[in-house]
Amino acid sequence: MLKVAVVRISGKGRGVIATVAIAAGDTVERSPVLPLSLADSECPGLNEYGMAWEENHDNPTPGRECCIGLGYLSIYNHADRPNAKLEHHYDTDEISVVALRDIAAGEEITYDYVVPLWFTDAGEAKAAE
Repeated sequence: MLKVAVVRISGKGRGVIATVAIAAGDTVERSPVLPLSLADSECPGLNEYGMAWEENHDNPTPGRECCIGLGYLSIYNHADRPNAKLEHHYDTDEISVVALRDIAAGEEITYDYVVPLWFTDAGEAKAAE
């Protein structure tokens, strides 16, 4: 059973919400990623969806600094006070979204992008009806 859905969120565009209550520490989603170089991640059409991958790893592999997340990974919105975090699984090229606190059904799931934002932060918006 999917724990999340993509919806339109006022002031943000698309975002991910919980479809069921999710307990703190639970994995919301574990999804594969497509590793790629920093230069490739900045191509038109991808630049808004690229994520850090091995660039923060102790021994990054050239050409694997960034990634494109599959599943809903590239659609979660940023928050300064997020309710989820990302866990990287370099051995399997996957990322998990893990709840930092209890998340109610219908609540937007967010994580801190941990990079300077390239957009105006819309803050805590509510899901569109």
